[in-house]
Parts: sequence; structure tokens; C-alpha cells
Amino acid sequence: MSGPSDSREAPDSPDASSADDGTADRRGPAGAPAGPDGAPEDGGRAHAHIEDDEGGGDRAVDPRTVAVWRWVALIGAVPIAAAAAVFTISMLIAGGPVSDVLWIAYPVLLVALGLHAWWYPAARYRRLRYRLDPIGITITDGILWRTQSSLARVRIQHTDISQGPLQRRYGVATLKLYTAGSRFTKIELPGLAYDDAVQLRDRLLEAGEGDAV
Repeated sequence: MSGPSDSREAPDSPDASSADDGTADRRGPAGAPAGPDGAPEDGGRAHAHIEDDEGGGDRAVDPRTVAVWRWVALIGAVPIAAAAAVFTISMLIAGGPVSDVLWIAYPVLLVALGLHAWWYPAARYRRLRYRLDPIGITITDGILWRTQSSLARVRIQHTDISQGPLQRRYGVATLKLYTAGSRFTKIELPGLAYDDAVQLRDRLLEAGEGDAV
């Protein structure tokens, strides 16, 4: 069930487009000072005053989003573990050589699902970065395959700020930027503190309104 969203439209502007070069970002993660766990030392405060940070380099999203992603991964793992359990029990009842392997395979699967739910969100958090500059916003994401998407302010047609139940619980949100007339009609920036998402949305739209022809 999807959560509520805060929508806002930008003034009329030229047809929109976004760039996704699909190339790896060879630079190391930058942004706010990191603590021992890779999260900013000052938590959500590291993302305040977005309007003052144009050209200030790459920024991390809110570290609380790691907990959200871990819960989502665990919830998604439940049906897989349940289906595997049913299959394992059925094969054990039926007997045969496969049943001996399943005694080992099922616990290994559970361990793999648990490790994925714990490791992947933290790894993605360390690599998800965004940068605000006078032209627009650039979002870099991905672990093995790095994707960099750039969007000019004047090409933003519409925005949404969405929150699911877990995001509301942890105070984070996803900023969605919509464009028109291009291969990519939407780019998303998940994991922002809600107030930062509103501030970033307003900053992008205000600048786009001022630059629109």
C-alpha cells in the first residue's frame, strides 16, 4: 500500500530530458563527514540548508533510510523463505537423494537472505549521492553498475514527495522529479529526510521558475 505524496508542478518550461550515461563513477564517495559506520556524524542535520550548498560537492542521503531498506529487504525475503520451506519439507517427506542436499541448502538460503538484507542497504547508502548546482541536480546510484542521472531545473515539469509506512516511521521520503518529452520521464532520489526533500523540491522549482523563458 503506497503512502501519501506531496505533489507540486513547475511552471511551463521546454520539453524535459534527463541524462543517464550508465558509466561508473570513479570518484570516491564525498559529502558530509562520516562517522565510524559510514553515516554522517550529525545525522539528519548534515542535510539542512540545501539552498546554501550549491556547488558544494556530492551529498549523502539521510542515514535513517538504511533501516527502512533493511526492513523492506527482510519483508521481501519472507515469501522466498516460506516457499523454500514448503519445497524443502515436501521433498523431505517424499524422500530421495535430493532431501539430503536440502538439509544444507535451506539454512544456506536463509543465511544468504539475511546477509543480503543487512549488507545491501548499507552498501547502497554509501554509494547513493546527489549534487545540486546552478544548472540542476545530479544523482549517482548503484553498487556494481553505477548510474548517473542529471536533470536541469528548467526541465522539471512536476514533482512528488512520497512516503510509505516505513518511511513515515523513520522520517524519510522519496523525491520524484518528472520530465516530459524524453526517454526518461522520471528520476527518483530516495532516502532524504522529509524536510530536506521539501526544501530540495522547492529550491529546484524556484530556480526553474526564475530561469524559465
